[in-house]
Amino acid sequence: MVPDSLPTLDEIVDNTSTICSPPLSYNRLNEAINHPKTTINEIAQIISEDAGLTAQVLKLVNSPLYSFSKIDSISRAVTLLGTKEIRDLALTASLVQTFPGISEDLLNMQMYWRHSVACGVVSRNIAIYLREPSIERFFVAGILHDIGQLVLCSLIPETVKHLTKESLEQEQTLCNAEQTYLNFDHSELGGALLKSWGIPQNIYDLVAHHHNPSQSLMYPRDATIVHLADITCQALTYGLTAEVRITSLDEDAYDNLNLPASSIATIVQQSELQLKGICSILLEPA
Repeated sequence: MVPDSLPTLDEIVDNTSTICSPPLSYNRLNEAINHPKTTINEIAQIISEDAGLTAQVLKLVNSPLYSFSKIDSISRAVTLLGTKEIRDLALTASLVQTFPGISEDLLNMQMYWRHSVACGVVSRNIAIYLREPSIERFFVAGILHDIGQLVLCSLIPETVKHLTKESLEQEQTLCNAEQTYLNFDHSELGGALLKSWGIPQNIYDLVAHHHNPSQSLMYPRDATIVHLADITCQALTYGLTAEVRITSLDEDAYDNLNLPASSIATIVQQSELQLKGICSILLEPA
């Protein structure tokens, strides 16, 4: 049964700091990047103080996602990718490793993160195909798109069990069940959480609207890219999330992408070549 009194979205966001928060290095990076006099070497130094994070960031920039020659220093990585892109990769690498474990009855964490990483890779490749600017934010938004599910599973696990059962019995998506009982869904929660952490709007808005991109006032096209990547990964069973049904495609938003259907197979094939390497970097203990 769902309890008579459930926390509001704001209350859950406020309570999330008890189970997870952005790494201190991310906050320091944010402050440094937003200061006009910060140098590349100073930004590199912040990352380099965390040996595990340094190793993961270097593995990522030397991964199949990029076609760089060997990069052996954080300062070189920052120079090639840009300060904001490195900051967002650092956030992603940290959160994948630090978010607390969740009961297998609710969610298989390995499969959850596999789906999330796949969504990040596919989102990035769709963005590349469409020649979108700042493509790394699509990788980050794709990986973090379902972070609201982790929060719900951590803070109100019994309610999540009931909502999962309800969605199966009523043949509806988990999002719809969440809206019915909570008056918000995990996508809204994820966006609100990332916003509270100071994550840029061109990332958190994509997370908040990855199920309803047409409702995004600022980034409907970008949110559609993550929306399409999520559905593609669900359909191809790249990992699993708490969602028990493939969510519906926002057809109007998809049409506005002007993405030929024939291109999706090419994007998926490219993503499959990259996925194994990225998963081994992000999902294996540092």
